[in-house]
Amino acid sequence: MILNNAKIVTNKKVIENGYLEIENKKIKKVGVGSYQGNDKEVYDLKGNILMPGFIDIHIHGSAGYDFMDASVDELKIIAESLLDEGTTSFLATTLTADLKSLLKVCRTVAKAKKEIPSLLGIHLEGPYIALKYKGAQNEKYIANPDIEQLQKLIQASRKNVRYISLAPEKENALEFIKFATENGVVCSAGHTDATFAQIEQAIPYGLASTTHTHNAMSGHHHRNPGVVTAAFYFDSLFTEMILDGIHINRDVVRTTYKIVGPDRFMIVTDSLSGKHSKDDHFVLGGLDVVKRDGAAYLTTGPLAGSLLTMDKAIKNLADFADIDLIGLAKASSTNQARCLHLKDRGVIARGKKADLVCLNKDNLDLLAVYKEGKKVR
Repeated sequence: MILNNAKIVTNKKVIENGYLEIENKKIKKVGVGSYQGNDKEVYDLKGNILMPGFIDIHIHGSAGYDFMDASVDELKIIAESLLDEGTTSFLATTLTADLKSLLKVCRTVAKAKKEIPSLLGIHLEGPYIALKYKGAQNEKYIANPDIEQLQKLIQASRKNVRYISLAPEKENALEFIKFATENGVVCSAGHTDATFAQIEQAIPYGLASTTHTHNAMSGHHHRNPGVVTAAFYFDSLFTEMILDGIHINRDVVRTTYKIVGPDRFMIVTDSLSGKHSKDDHFVLGGLDVVKRDGAAYLTTGPLAGSLLTMDKAIKNLADFADIDLIGLAKASSTNQARCLHLKDRGVIARGKKADLVCLNKDNLDLLAVYKEGKKVR
């Protein structure tokens, strides 16, 4: 299959007029100019933008289903709904819960991963978080980092726990981070009251990211620098951000992007089961949630999470920050792949999975989605 007459965004340059040759679910060739052969199935993209498929490493559910209690069939429905927004890879994100519930999610994801090509594994958001910054997490289940518990979760998931958000200032956290990292799990500082110094201390143990940066963490303060200051300063830390314009002010987004730069910034949706659903009320970890003003709020008042889609997040970032197409591709795909040590996706290059999105060259509207070389939207 040939995708012809496209504006192709690679990780180094934008090919103003090029084509992709796709074979056996992978990119066989990235060509410059128009394809001249006539022995292939050729599709004209009419000069529109071709970028890597979006990777969402922080999402709790969609289409009315939450990863905490979804069945394998319901996980398939979630995955299908995410293709509608260009998300071709994602991590099923949990909530702070009891071990029994988390083990169940791990077993379900392990089964579903065999049938869902876009499912990368699990993001454990908690239960190893700080009470002060619990956000919409259930404080009943907050715990200190526990290596033995993590071993059980990794085993139940068949080694599909890929990412953990935790508070690195908690008891046992440093050795926990070291163990997790050695076992292929990326550790991120989230729902945390850590100081700048505590983040600095955790980095040599393997801390690699900050979770929904600015939200639910110690901030940037001129006398008491916290996680946000550390996210600005340390080049080894990836930085997640929720780009719905509600969780973070647009001027903070553009300031953060200017400081962090294009190689560490990661869009996440942190979206809940209410996304792609007509229901205005739903439940999050046993807590009642209502849709209001484009986001999800606990009925007690606090912001619970987003209803953001990745295609909307791309447009928001382009609007909020001074960013080019390569920067957009990195923020929505390339950096996530690098963070998770994925070698087979996240960039348009020979030999990579043909996970792609086509965006309108004028307004960035999503026009088409390709998963492993097959047009799915």
